[in-house]
Amino acid sequence: MSAWRICQLQVACPRGLAGCPASVPSGIEFIMPHEADSPRWGKSMSSPHGVFRRFVSLLLLSLAPPAFAAAPFTEGMVTITLDDGWATQFSLARPELNARNIPATYGLVTLAIHEGWGGYMSLAQAQTLVTDGNDIASHTLTHPDLTSLSPTQLAAELQDSRAWLESALGLPAVPNLVVPYGLQNGPVLDAIRQHYASSRTVNAGRNFRDTLVYELRANDVARTVPVSTVQGWVDQTIAEKSWLILVFHEFVNGTPTRDTQYETSHFADILDYVKTRGVRTVTLAEGLALTEGRTEPDLTAGLFVYTDALQNGFANWSWADHSLDETGVVHAGSAAIRFEPDTWNGLLFHHHGLDLAQYQSIRVWVHGGTAGGQAVRLVLHDGTQMLGTTRLDTALGAPIAPGVWQQVTIPLSSIGATTGTLRDIYFQDDSGTDQPALYLDDVVLLPQ
Repeated sequence: MSAWRICQLQVACPRGLAGCPASVPSGIEFIMPHEADSPRWGKSMSSPHGVFRRFVSLLLLSLAPPAFAAAPFTEGMVTITLDDGWATQFSLARPELNARNIPATYGLVTLAIHEGWGGYMSLAQAQTLVTDGNDIASHTLTHPDLTSLSPTQLAAELQDSRAWLESALGLPAVPNLVVPYGLQNGPVLDAIRQHYASSRTVNAGRNFRDTLVYELRANDVARTVPVSTVQGWVDQTIAEKSWLILVFHEFVNGTPTRDTQYETSHFADILDYVKTRGVRTVTLAEGLALTEGRTEPDLTAGLFVYTDALQNGFANWSWADHSLDETGVVHAGSAAIRFEPDTWNGLLFHHHGLDLAQYQSIRVWVHGGTAGGQAVRLVLHDGTQMLGTTRLDTALGAPIAPGVWQQVTIPLSSIGATTGTLRDIYFQDDSGTDQPALYLDDVVLLPQ
């Protein structure tokens, strides 16, 4: 494997990931500061991740598929979600929302409210949220990593949380789940489908009419996210007629001291911008009612990895300098991926598992930016070993060209990836040097 470089990288988890998975790609050392020092890990809620490190041999990167834009709504929409049930959501955020007549979705950790944990809302306050006309979603009983539980424990976290909310808050149904840390795998998704009509992750991006309702994307607004960044997300949502879900946790008057806290005045600025721009505000339930209600991907046109945003359960575990929301250089739709392939850095798109035998090729569109000639390697991996690899220029039969989009279709048989479980797609620098940015778009796995 002369084209491979074994190395170790120390990387902060992507902002969109509220908890790093128990199994991370080889060769990357993930450090998770975002949730580790949160007061959330109080009574009965010790962090399953905190700050952890894990080393394994480094792979490379992979691409993904075709050229179709996601299906837009009739207009852009914004949803405000407030996770966990912190008391400051009631005392500080609720007045700002009510003053602007913006209903929100509150994802409640039910045991925190039932047992009266310090720093969380009381039952009476949660009942007031319902009286105000807000939407309530389950955030499980205790906020665990669902992928680490036994089937019995998993069922209890999902079923008992929903049942308690319906009973204690007098709700006819609580159909939607906010997934702790955004972590779910195949068995967890199967269990969620038995108890809920949807689940919201913390994978960043926007949602469209054809987004899978069990893989709703959401942007985490932590203390380091400036108001201007959120304003840009709102503008993009309006332009592409997508659905933006914003996630908040605690609120403070003054300077935040934890990453999960957000300054109330900045929250008010965001709400003012939403009102000024005239974008439609919806609760999670209202937004879901406007989708196509897709629960499984339509594989007739292929399984999309990226079209305007990551699709079909793929999560962004990348460690390179990159953007999934590039609007200046786009092949189709409203956004593309910009990627700096420097010194072995890469993109990594993770899935809980796909049967490669169902697919015959992977297709991606690549643009060489202003320079072209980048050395970039695609790797398909199952989380333990490589399934197949090739360089993009090798697949093209020529160097990546500057200034134009080129379609790359790679038969899986040509790289020996005809069987196995695909969990990770890498696109990685294959030069060990600094290279100019390139762009990727419309990544898809084509069916047999």
